[in-house]
Amino acid sequence: MDNKITTKVIARAAILTAISIVLSRFLSIYLTETIKVGFSSIPLMLVGLMFGPLVGFMSGFAADIIGSLIYLGGQFHLGFTLTSILTALIPALIKKYLIKDDNKSTILIIISVSITFLISHLLLNSLWLTQLYGTPYTAMVVSRAPKVIIEAILNIIIMKIIYDRIIPNI
Repeated sequence: MDNKITTKVIARAAILTAISIVLSRFLSIYLTETIKVGFSSIPLMLVGLMFGPLVGFMSGFAADIIGSLIYLGGQFHLGFTLTSILTALIPALIKKYLIKDDNKSTILIIISVSITFLISHLLLNSLWLTQLYGTPYTAMVVSRAPKVIIEAILNIIIMKIIYDRIIPNI
C-alpha cells in the first residue's frame, strides 16, 4: 500500500488500534501476574504491514496510552508503551527494507512475528516486568519463553490467514 496518510488510512488504522485495545484490555487472559495470553499484537502488526512505519508507530503508541486510560488493570510503565510501538513498527520496517514483495507474505509474516515476539514480547517485556516485580531477569525470560513461543506460532498462523485476505482488498 502507498505510504500516504489519508483519511482512509487513518480510519483503518484507528479501527485496528481499537481492536488491539479491546483484545489487550478486555479479552486477554492472565495466567500469572507476569504472563498474559492474548492476540492484541495482531492488529498492531497488521497496521505496520499495511500502512508503514509512521502509522504503525502512531497506532502502537495510541493503543497503549488509550488502553491504559480506559482500563487501569495492571501497572502503567512506559516500557510497555515502547513494546506496543515496536509491535507495529518492527513488521513495518521489515516490510519496507527487507521483504518488499507481497508474494512472499508467508516469509514476511514468519520473520516479522518472530523478531517482534523475540525482541518486544520476550526480551523487553521481561525487562519491564523485572523492573516492576523485582524478579531476576533471567528467571523472567526463562519462565515466559514457552508462552511467547506458543503465542508467536499462533500469531503467525492467524496473521497469515488475515493478511492474505485483507491485503488484496485494500
